[in-house]
Amino acid sequence: MVQLITIFIILFTLFASPVQGVEKSYKRSSVVKAYRTCMKEKNFAQARQVLTDALREHPEAAHDAQMYRYKLDAIDALIGLENRKIYLNTKPDTSSYFNYMYELYVTGLQCDSVEQMAMSAREAEGKKAVPKLRVGVGLTLLPYRKNMLNAGKYYYTKKAYADAFRFFDMYVQTKSADVFIDSKGHSLVTDPDDVVDVSVLSLLSAYASSNYSGVTSYLHESLKDENFRPQIFEIGVKTYAALADTTQVVLLLEQGFNAYPEVEYFYVTLVKHYNEQGQYEQALQKVQRMTSLYPQQRDYWYVAGTELVLLDRYDEALQSFQECIDIKADDAEAWAAIGSIYLHQAHVAYESFNLPKSDPLYTKQRNNITQLYRQACNAFEQSRKFDEDNISLWLDGLREVYFKLNRGKSLKGLEKYK
Repeated sequence: MVQLITIFIILFTLFASPVQGVEKSYKRSSVVKAYRTCMKEKNFAQARQVLTDALREHPEAAHDAQMYRYKLDAIDALIGLENRKIYLNTKPDTSSYFNYMYELYVTGLQCDSVEQMAMSAREAEGKKAVPKLRVGVGLTLLPYRKNMLNAGKYYYTKKAYADAFRFFDMYVQTKSADVFIDSKGHSLVTDPDDVVDVSVLSLLSAYASSNYSGVTSYLHESLKDENFRPQIFEIGVKTYAALADTTQVVLLLEQGFNAYPEVEYFYVTLVKHYNEQGQYEQALQKVQRMTSLYPQQRDYWYVAGTELVLLDRYDEALQSFQECIDIKADDAEAWAAIGSIYLHQAHVAYESFNLPKSDPLYTKQRNNITQLYRQACNAFEQSRKFDEDNISLWLDGLREVYFKLNRGKSLKGLEKYK
């Protein structure tokens, strides 16, 4: 009966509808009394709710550090209940256990923050201000440091990455929190030196849950991890790409490429970016570094040749494509690229060829043009030889050179290709 009367009093005090047009008044003593009654009866969930409602609905309560302190004790008691279930193995609720712990930290930090604001106000008035709650708050939070980290790992293994980030982030951010500094300025925290390791876990959790601001928060610290550094650079690039921050994208790509040229992602993405921007010289610089590091890799020489063509440096491009053939004699693509260059040079020479037949240089220049067509013809025929099915490489080129060289029979032989 007594318990029923108590519950009725609590409900009447906190939840009775106010008179229409008049806001429900705040009586601190009533809230505290209801809270203490619930705590005495070990109804910790209701005690927590009493404070939660008061803090949410009344500005006076929200600016009262002691109210947060009361709520902290209620949550701590709830954690104790869940902890007992775990110890006795009587259907413990792991998620509730960890979430109460997170709420404990949030409430403790709120308590300290509100107290500090009150102290600042007193100091501004020239009054002496000493924190009364800070040490107690810190000592309440301190036993759960390791559990906070374990909670992050628990959710991470379950692929609940947003939840994992919450706990990892709280763990890292509170390593140097004011609530853990004693009166002599010494830290109460005895965490291991794991900032880099947990930062990596924070970053991975943030990225997996599309929390890009979380990624950027932990990127710098995570890059100190040598084991995962290439992957972290890549995550950073993709994160800033999602945020449309091209400057940071290029910066991280350059850093990643300089440190890890063997990682294809940095090279490919960087070259693609510079080409899309029409910055072919910058793209060429990256490719040429790769040809110097890996001179036997045909693909790097081929891209180098392509970049040189874009820069109108055709003689150098020919050398690059020739390197491809030296590495792989039956390289149909390289042969076709060589043919296209000779064909282009023939076009340029022909357009500037305006000498009369009487000029002594007429025959020489005409022969030079013919020679370019012959060189193009040879290259296209080699491309056809090594990849006859890929007519896009050589068909149009052969049609033109056969026509220019008056090879009617050969030209007619191409009619079967559509």
